[in-house]
Amino acid sequence: MESEADLFESANQKRSKRDAQISPWWLLALSGAVAGVYFLVYWNWAAMPIALRRADELTHPDRFIAEVAKQHLFEMSNVGPRVAGSYANEIVTVQFLLRVIDEIAAEANSAAHRVEVEVQRAYGDMYLDYEKYPQTSVYQGIQNVVARIVPAQGSDPDNYLMLSSHFDSVPQSPGAGDDGTMSVIMLEVMRQLAQGKRSYEHGLVFVFNGCEENTLQGSHAFVAHHRWFAKVRTFINMDVAANGGRDIMFQAGPKYSFLMEYYRDHVPHPYCTAVAEELFQADLVPSETDYLIYSTVGNIPGMDFAHSTWGYLYHTAYDAYDTIPNTTLQHTGDNVLALAKALANAPELYDIREHEGSKAVFFDFLNWFLVYYPLWASIILNVGLVVVALCAIGLSVWMMARSTSLTVGQVLLQGLTSMGVVLLSLIVGIGLSLALAAILNAVDSTMSWFTQTWLIFGLYVCPFLIATCTGPVLYIHFVKNDHLSLHARVQLLLHATCVLYALILVVLTAMSIRSGYLFTMAILFYTVTTLVNVSIKYSPFAWLYVHLAGQIAPIAYFSSVSLTAFATFIPMQGRGNAGANPELLIALFAVLVGLLVAGFLTPLVALARKAYLYIALVAVFFVVSIIVMVTSAGFPFRAHTSPQRFYIYHCTREFYHQNGTLRRLEGGYYVHPQDRYTGDLIRELAVKSDLSAVPLGAECDKELYCGIPFYQNTQHGQRENGLWIQGNPFTLPEAIDLQLVDSQRDPELNITTFFFTAKGTDHMSFYVSPVEGVKLVGWSFSKTIPRSGLAWNGQEVHFVNFVHGIDDRPHEFYLTVHGTASKAAEAGWSFYLNIVAQYMHHEQYRASEFQQFVDQFPDYAHVVAYPAHLVSRIY
Repeated sequence: MESEADLFESANQKRSKRDAQISPWWLLALSGAVAGVYFLVYWNWAAMPIALRRADELTHPDRFIAEVAKQHLFEMSNVGPRVAGSYANEIVTVQFLLRVIDEIAAEANSAAHRVEVEVQRAYGDMYLDYEKYPQTSVYQGIQNVVARIVPAQGSDPDNYLMLSSHFDSVPQSPGAGDDGTMSVIMLEVMRQLAQGKRSYEHGLVFVFNGCEENTLQGSHAFVAHHRWFAKVRTFINMDVAANGGRDIMFQAGPKYSFLMEYYRDHVPHPYCTAVAEELFQADLVPSETDYLIYSTVGNIPGMDFAHSTWGYLYHTAYDAYDTIPNTTLQHTGDNVLALAKALANAPELYDIREHEGSKAVFFDFLNWFLVYYPLWASIILNVGLVVVALCAIGLSVWMMARSTSLTVGQVLLQGLTSMGVVLLSLIVGIGLSLALAAILNAVDSTMSWFTQTWLIFGLYVCPFLIATCTGPVLYIHFVKNDHLSLHARVQLLLHATCVLYALILVVLTAMSIRSGYLFTMAILFYTVTTLVNVSIKYSPFAWLYVHLAGQIAPIAYFSSVSLTAFATFIPMQGRGNAGANPELLIALFAVLVGLLVAGFLTPLVALARKAYLYIALVAVFFVVSIIVMVTSAGFPFRAHTSPQRFYIYHCTREFYHQNGTLRRLEGGYYVHPQDRYTGDLIRELAVKSDLSAVPLGAECDKELYCGIPFYQNTQHGQRENGLWIQGNPFTLPEAIDLQLVDSQRDPELNITTFFFTAKGTDHMSFYVSPVEGVKLVGWSFSKTIPRSGLAWNGQEVHFVNFVHGIDDRPHEFYLTVHGTASKAAEAGWSFYLNIVAQYMHHEQYRASEFQQFVDQFPDYAHVVAYPAHLVSRIY
């Protein structure tokens, strides 16, 4: 039997342990505090500057006036969709811009500035080297409205700052956000700059690009063909992927970090992060901006601004005037005006190449101020911080050993065990979240968070938290240690977490991934609080509050990052790859946010009495989220606010034999998928109309590029998810008229040149596929023949995207081929030539049966539907 002394000692140990523990209510209070920080950050994130009115101009001279921009936006968006080649784009909008700029010139300070404007009409071609679907983009008579501000006296400046936006829109969208917002902001910025009291050191060029939505042709036209571009030294590009919110500066340079100095010193509402730049350049965003053309083709540095949060209405009919807050115009206008004034007088522009450096790490802190430093400095910072952090942890371990009967080695061994526990908990937490993402995708229960965004926390953050809390709790409970106190063991768990973060940071630094600064911030604040706790010798309980105080700033910043990430990427999942798993990307973001926000908090759960109650509460929230997900509340889409997108072409397809006789004529609807639910609704509607929606299947082997009139060849990449609904062919007023004008053969060189004319609508495409044994060696679309895209039945495929603007003359072109068909069945053949016409802004061409089909869609669907014509010939 135990002696009374043993019983007394045991009771004392239990009482001491109980005294060292904290109440479960303390954990709830901590969770509430974290939630409170998050909501404060959200309030700050959503807060915008007061929008100024015309009446404020007298009391706020030289300030951007949002009301002026909003009035221009009303007129600009009121004309409806502004598709390149349409009357609304080429005539109405161009005349609107010219009129407003003429008014700006008339009101300018003529003693200091001269305002000039002209319309650029451009012809040219460009090459886009996409991996599987390279394309040659040809433009004919597209228009840019180009203005400049130069000193009223003296010669023209040798250096220019360029501001750029685009005024065209996608089909069936009034384009108030994309990119009407930025166009009217540019107009008001121009007005304010033209009224400045003094002339600027450099000229300012304003490019209103009339053809951006079709493979960035307008910006290429300015770079390749306008005389003013030769003097452009840097630029500010402005685009939109959302309606409202802050503008984020998400690309800068590259390698000209002085631009960030100007952004830091002059922009009143900073909002930027290198994370956004790296995610965008990793092709996680399904779009491009004119920044690509200016920086790669034009080879000049600049900055890329965009509205990107809550982009549910982007490229839809709901992208209308009344969805754009005046505060958004004020926010962006203040930023661009201040930055433009500074750069227009920047001495660096006199010889900008002297200021080339490295890429930079940059981010704003809660929109209050900007932090930036060159990539080389980040290497020094990260490595130095890791060394200091490890030294601080080592000092803490030494102090811990001195206060116990353990050696430093024994404490380090306990630390390694703690690291194993933390690592295993993280692996299990990440595995649970990703496994759930895979399961939900497998059972077709995806995107429940598309509208109900809070479900992300319940579905993906909760499993991660359950695992990362349970691991330390089980370790403390089942693995006894009589030499280390409960608080000391939890401190080792926190140290282990920091060491893991340090390892991650070292790897990211070695890979030159600038987004690693997120871990830099986490380690920095933990290191500071560790040093403070060492100085107070880890005073009982006081150390805990020192640690928590040091977590306030990182939690606030990571909350801001999570707001930006989710608000940007959630809407994008409704217009992505229908064959991909949208749950996976969101789960990865959720796990990363959970790791950064809670990494230094979850080990503290082991301090609580009845910690399992807290873990059970998190599990209950997870279960509630699952229940909500499977109810109607978890349905992803809502009318007018978060619509489901559909792209449908009413196709007439003509296929001809080599001798010119028609071999196949048919019509139908091609549905280009946008999300995982596209097929479900389409099949349901097809059944109601006594139709059948089927995959393209063998059609893709039978006909070049499935015989589908794809708008872009990249759409062919979704062929396995696309659907075909058989219908009737129809006649179009502007049907494709392809004429073989002449052919010339050189028997000695075994080459033949074919001369064609093609007449059609303003958006056309050409597929050229030489038969086996024949090689395309020349054409008029560009100076050189680009590489083939994805082959079709072993044949090369070359794709040409063609747009005409104000000039609608038939397009003349030639193709030169070398060789002879190697298959007997193709004797006398040289190549397949498919021509596609897309009638994007011709709603009047919709057949009645097509309109009836479109009318069946539910109110939460946004349907882009227009006729398309394909002619396939063999020569």
